[in-house]
Amino acid sequence: MGAINWLAVLLAPGLAAAIGRVWYGPLFGGLPPFAFMETDRRPDAGPVRDAIAGLFLLAFPALMLGHSLARIGAETLAVKPWLYWMQSGGVALFFVIPAVWINQARHGVTLREALVDAGFWLVAYLAMGTVFWTLG
Repeated sequence: MGAINWLAVLLAPGLAAAIGRVWYGPLFGGLPPFAFMETDRRPDAGPVRDAIAGLFLLAFPALMLGHSLARIGAETLAVKPWLYWMQSGGVALFFVIPAVWINQARHGVTLREALVDAGFWLVAYLAMGTVFWTLG
């Protein structure tokens, strides 16, 4: 196993969060993915706390992606750079998006909202893979 790229682990969540701000702002509108903190139950929450919570939660998949890529190894990744996106996109397509859709179906989310969310997670994970590739 190679070394985890800690700089990429630190930067990847920031890029994913920035994509979320644009995705759920100018592109598709609506609440950003981590606006769950602003509820009637949490009146003290706000955009800053949402941003901190989002970065904290996005740090976990970035860390796991870093671990996965370290297991593949720098030598293999240098010869097969598409593995950055196969790993990150694969996790989004086959783990994250199905889990989100199962949860959303339970809450009666519209198809449009489900597709917008799925698109966000796929783009966010691919962007995290790009950070690792860039800094690899």
